[in-house]
Amino acid sequence: MAFMRGLPFASIALCFLASMAAADDRAICGSVPIKSDAVGACSRIIAAPRTSAHDRMMALTFRADARHSQGDNSGAIADYSQALALQPDYRPALIGRGIAYRDTNEPARAIADFDQAFHLDPKDAKALYERGVTKSKTGDATGSDADIAAAKSINPGIADKR
Repeated sequence: MAFMRGLPFASIALCFLASMAAADDRAICGSVPIKSDAVGACSRIIAAPRTSAHDRMMALTFRADARHSQGDNSGAIADYSQALALQPDYRPALIGRGIAYRDTNEPARAIADFDQAFHLDPKDAKALYERGVTKSKTGDATGSDADIAAAKSINPGIADKR
């Protein structure tokens, strides 16, 4: 505690409160289910100068998830893209961006993201499944059925939301 003798109590309290707020932001940003204030919490983490590149990438992905859940697909796509600029092989961001592209009626871009995620991990049932759902929306019933069947062979419990 010798290091605190020269610091005024208010400075110590502010540092403590800032670290508590940072911990709260982390809990809210990555919450499941997504909390209503997740975008703000993630934004504070992203903006913090001491946030590592990895943590910034994660916060961008979580903020994108929150934006997508609120119907802000363009904001979600922008955040997923920024996360992927930091870590191009992060499959959850690729799949999330693919879903947001599908929801903005950009199936070719969605399929490209699902293809890349699947290429990174050929056992990624979610990438296959989401690609199959997207193919279904483009009228490619054969491709859709093949992808969804392959996804279910990898993970029989994957939800069918066609």
